[in-house]
Amino acid sequence: MSFNIGNNLLTVKEVSSFLKLSAITIYKYIREQKIEAIEFGGHYRIEKSALISFVKKHKITNKNSHE
Repeated sequence: MSFNIGNNLLTVKEVSSFLKLSAITIYKYIREQKIEAIEFGGHYRIEKSALISFVKKHKITNKNSHE
């Protein structure tokens, strides 16, 4: 059985770089349960699916846009 989880988990540093936010902010979001994370001995990993969900929750759409 083959299971590749390595490409699915991101570090706090990778997430902060992607979102262009500080690592401290990402830790704050984790602590406040705004973004789901997995903890391994004090080190956090964030699944790509959790990051996508977090981004979608914060997407702002302009309902009154004029095209």
